[in-house]
Amino acid sequence: MSGRLCRLIIMYMSVHLSFAALEDLETRMESKFHHLERLLEKQNERIQRQEDEIIQLKNDLVNNQKSDLRKEREMTFLKELVSKLSSQSTGRKIGNNNVAGNHITETEKYKRLLVGSIVPTDVPLPRTTAFYAYMSHNDLSQGKGRTLKFDVIKTNINGGYNPFSGIFTIPDDGVYVFTFSLRLYSGVYGAYEIIKNADVEGAAIGIIEGTSTQLQVTETIVFSANKGDIVYVRTHPTITHTGGVQTNEHGRSMFAGWQI
Repeated sequence: MSGRLCRLIIMYMSVHLSFAALEDLETRMESKFHHLERLLEKQNERIQRQEDEIIQLKNDLVNNQKSDLRKEREMTFLKELVSKLSSQSTGRKIGNNNVAGNHITETEKYKRLLVGSIVPTDVPLPRTTAFYAYMSHNDLSQGKGRTLKFDVIKTNINGGYNPFSGIFTIPDDGVYVFTFSLRLYSGVYGAYEIIKNADVEGAAIGIIEGTSTQLQVTETIVFSANKGDIVYVRTHPTITHTGGVQTNEHGRSMFAGWQI
């Protein structure tokens, strides 16, 4: 009898240890998965920054080529003008000192103008900032004070918007317009805010009761911002939310902004 009891005890301990080892393996796998997710997110951010830098370099190259072409045309015109004046001056009679002196003066003036035109000048390049992104799938996990993420980028000029965090970083001082539109459906209660740094700049609320009802909760605001400020959309930090945000080809939940 005691032998059978010992075997049962040993079997119980073996099963218990197997479950413990399995739980430990699941914990380690979950930790590695989160680590890989963070690495992928950082890699995508680096790729996005590099793509934005390439676009900016292409724009700079085009503007520089236009500036060089304009200067080349000016130099060609001035060279032709100097050559024409020199020919006229040579054809005059040497005895007419006044006429010859005037031509020499004009020639020297245009020569100095030609030399001065070679000095490079800084041409300010126009910079445009704008972004537009929308949700690729329904967001059913709303909670209090939660940042909403609009993961499909359609426009991101100057690279200020991050689809992984849902945050737009101001690239230059100025005045900006921001707007969001969230699609809610039957039985949903949601309140949302536009945040700059830690300040609430705009707010909107949507309440749907009954069935077969949908609406777009929209807010648009204008404010001044400084380089490095962050702007994002979040759920209200104290109001309880029910339901979620819907998005598809029939009605997008989106976030956009641009500098004016």
